[in-house]
Amino acid sequence: MTSPCSPFAIAAPPLTGGCRALHLSTEAEAPSLTLWISTPESAPPPQGWPALILLDGEAFFTAAAEMAQRLARRTAKTRIVPLMIVGIELDDSADRHAAFGFSPAAEKQDKPSRGQQLLRRLAVDVLPLIEAEGADTTNLTLLGHSMSGLFALEARALAAPFARYIAVGPSIWSNSSVIQAQPSASTGVDDLLVFVGSEEETDNLTPGHLARRMISNTRSLLAKGGARLKVLNEEDHGSAPYAALPAALRFASQL
Repeated sequence: MTSPCSPFAIAAPPLTGGCRALHLSTEAEAPSLTLWISTPESAPPPQGWPALILLDGEAFFTAAAEMAQRLARRTAKTRIVPLMIVGIELDDSADRHAAFGFSPAAEKQDKPSRGQQLLRRLAVDVLPLIEAEGADTTNLTLLGHSMSGLFALEARALAAPFARYIAVGPSIWSNSSVIQAQPSASTGVDDLLVFVGSEEETDNLTPGHLARRMISNTRSLLAKGGARLKVLNEEDHGSAPYAALPAALRFASQL
């Protein structure tokens, strides 16, 4: 908290190129959303920019947008091309399990699952908006963490309109049937990148957390092909998304 006599004023974090925001009100049982976009410093190519869409944008948008802007200046070294970064924040009152879930978690059977409505809203409302801002909607990557990481896996299982998916520490324990629901690889191209922290399944965790099998479940995703797994050394559930960002940006940079 800022002390009354501090010479520093409250300010938003600096962000190269700035960003723009848009609020979408509640619609058809999907929660209201706040969208942020950060566009590259260069003009868009004829087909538009590739875009990385970040669920839980309130946590990860600023870090991802700044990293994307700076690393895209040296594509030959970083292998990161100019990208549009899109952050999506749920309304503060939204229950994450209900908003991102496609079926209720065992301990939340009283919470309705509205993941289908949220996915429809992304496809019908959000994608046309970012296309109008210069995104190439044939080259979109969806990234989620924890419950929103499970949402990304559910979206892939339903052949949602994204070229690639990134799931960081996905909450597969909430609906383990998502593993079998994943499509079998047929093209030989990996369209799913999964990250998990090495500290997410260790003996020092409580029995409840160990039962979630965070690393074991993600390894099970590899059986059907089309997926890559990166175990992030020394990272835990909270730190994994930030450690994953450079590799996530490279994954989203594929043309």
